[in-house]
Formats: sequence, structure tokens, C-alpha cells
Amino acid sequence: MKTAGLNITKTHIQHVFNFTDEVVEGCPDRLAGTESCKNAAERVKQEFTKHCDPGSVQVEDFTCHPRSFLKYIPALVVMYFIGAVLLFFRFPLPALVVYGLAIFMFYAQFGRYWELLDSYFPEATGYNVYGSIEPEGEVRQQVVVSAHHDAAYVFQLLAYVPKYYAGLINAGILLLLLGFLVSLIWTIFALFQVPVPDWALLWVPVALMVGGIFQLPLAFFTTGEVSPAAGDDMIAVAVASETARLFHQAKKAGKNPLRHTRLIVASFDAEEAGLRGARAFCLKHGKELLDTKTYVFNIDTLYQLEDLYFLDKDLNGSVRLSRAMAQDCVDIAAALGYPSRIAAMPFGAGSTDAAEFGKLGVEAVNMAGISFDTRKFGKDTVYHTPDDVTESIEPELVEASLKIIRDYILKKDSEA
Repeated sequence: MKTAGLNITKTHIQHVFNFTDEVVEGCPDRLAGTESCKNAAERVKQEFTKHCDPGSVQVEDFTCHPRSFLKYIPALVVMYFIGAVLLFFRFPLPALVVYGLAIFMFYAQFGRYWELLDSYFPEATGYNVYGSIEPEGEVRQQVVVSAHHDAAYVFQLLAYVPKYYAGLINAGILLLLLGFLVSLIWTIFALFQVPVPDWALLWVPVALMVGGIFQLPLAFFTTGEVSPAAGDDMIAVAVASETARLFHQAKKAGKNPLRHTRLIVASFDAEEAGLRGARAFCLKHGKELLDTKTYVFNIDTLYQLEDLYFLDKDLNGSVRLSRAMAQDCVDIAAALGYPSRIAAMPFGAGSTDAAEFGKLGVEAVNMAGISFDTRKFGKDTVYHTPDDVTESIEPELVEASLKIIRDYILKKDSEA
């Protein structure tokens, strides 16, 4: 594939790291809705303005409730113990309601990223940033290269006991399910006037309360500590910006490589608050995204080249992304000498902004460089920890990302 004028050098890679470090250090604690995150969006706007067509860069604000995404978890722990106490005093139906509600809250807020509890948490303003580069000829399609600039709360279990992270999370969820199952069985027994053995009436609720020790870590799943979030996901914003720089410089030199493809770079806010920024963008621009053939190349969590993959299913495996895009990316990576694979987001691993576009019906993929094999979690785990800084990101992965994105854009344009 011809890449004249779009060669990627060590200078481009250094630009990516420099911009990432500048925002990470200058805008710490970039939680959605904070002044720091707003400042980060403003800095992204300044960078995009350098590399996009004049007048194309926009900042759009939207309303969200960032704390609703994770700060309800302590309430689940309280509800677990309430259910156990209700069982102890032989109120299985109220216990069933409590456990059922807790499980539904978890499924709605984390399993599917619904906005079930948003109205119960403080309102805040988020800021999406995007800009574009127009092709030489008529626009027949567009490629969106996107990432997010907000940061995540530190996941305390990942930061301090990563080896036991999966076990503790699974134990907490299984105990909720066990409490629900016991309540359901006892409610059915009561309905049909079947007596519960006396030993079970005493010892099952006691066992649930004692087992609640495995629920307690969930009460402190997050505190007020915020990750620097270099790999998740400021480095990806910098990669998107550097992609724009490549194509902008070629266009400025009179050698626009884009014939019929509009290039859009976007940085979303509130991804770590349940994809609220990408959702707001899709709600506002859905018609435009569907009227013009659109391919969304999202980037999230870049750490190691050996873990390079492209998602064809997102949002805990519940949203289909573009298998064709993922295959194109794997083929391009292979042609460049980079091994990669197609993967599905496993349940419990969360989601990326690509899911919002997938739900809209827009072709989308997410590129990542991270392993979610919890068996490998250890002291070198940096995802959602205080150690998520640029020193944990391989320059080789940044170089590979830039080349794969560049070649994907050129491939799609050659087909337009």
C-alpha cells in the first residue's frame, strides 16, 4: 500500500508520548464532570485544531451523572446483608425482592450500561471534542478515529490485590445469586406450605452473613482515588491526534491522500462513566453517521503489542461490532508484520465507546493492546491503577497503532 507523505517516524511516536504526558500531568484526576477533565478537553481541542481543517473542530457539552456508574456498588453490599437479615427473621419474600433488585441494579448499570440509577446521582457536564479533514473530491464515506480523554477511578482490588481480583469479584456476585436462590426457594416453599428444616432456618442466613466478608471488598471497589489513565485512554487520544497530523500535513503540502473519505477524529468524555459521551454524540449525530457511510475505528487501552486485538463484540459481549472491520484490521496488521486477533469483550470486562456506534447500526471496531486474562493479573498490572503512566506503554504498540490506522483509512479510501 502506497504511503507516500504518510511515513511514520520516531518523531511521530514521540509526539504521541509528549502529548499524553502533558495532559496526564497537567490535568490530573480527569473524572468526567470535573474542571480537570474540562481542561483536558480544551487541550485536546487545541491539538485537534492544529491538525484538522480550519473551523472543523467543535466542543460539544452534554449532561451526565458520572458517579452513577460505580458508586452504587456499596449499596449492593448493604442490600446483601439486609437480605440475609430478612431471611434470618423468616421473611423470604422481602428478601427475594431485595436480592432481585440488587442483581437487577448490577445487570442494568454494569452489565448493560443502562441509565437506571443516573437520576439519583449529581448532574455534571461532559465535553466531547471532534474535528475533520475533508477529501480532495466528493465525500462518499467517512472514517471516525476515536478515543476518550476522561480517567477512571482506581479499582482498589486491581491496584492492591490484583492476583485475587477476579476471585473476590466473582465471590461477591455469586453470594448475591446464592441469597436470591435461597430466598426464591423459601418463598416457593411458603407458597405451597412446605416447611423449611429448622437447621436451615438458622444456619443458612448465618452462613450468608458470615460469607458476607467476601462482599466487603466490593464496598471499597472504588474510593476517591483516580488513575493517571495514560494507557486507558489518553495515549489513544494522542494517537488519534497524530493520525490527523499525518493526513493534515500531506494535505497542506498539496498531496491530499484522501479522495472520497472524510477523516474525523474524536475524543469522548465520560467513557469511564458508562459511555455517556459517545452515547451523547450518537444521539446528536446519529442521522449524519447513518446518512453517510461511516466506519468507526475506536482505540481503547494500549499497553503491550503482544496483546493487540480487535473487538467484534463489545459491552460485556452483548453488542455486535463489525466483523468485517475487525478482519480488515487483522489483515492489515499481519501485512505490517504485527500478529493480532479478533476478540469479543468478555462479560465482566466492561465496554468501549465503540459499543454506542454498534448499537446505532454504524460499523465500528475497537483496537486494544491489553490482556484480560485474569490469571495473569499481578504486580505489573497497571490498568485502572495509580501506575497507569506512559512508562507502562510500549512505543512499538504506538507505532503499530499509527500504521494500522493509517493503512485502514487508505484501504477504505481506495475502495470508495
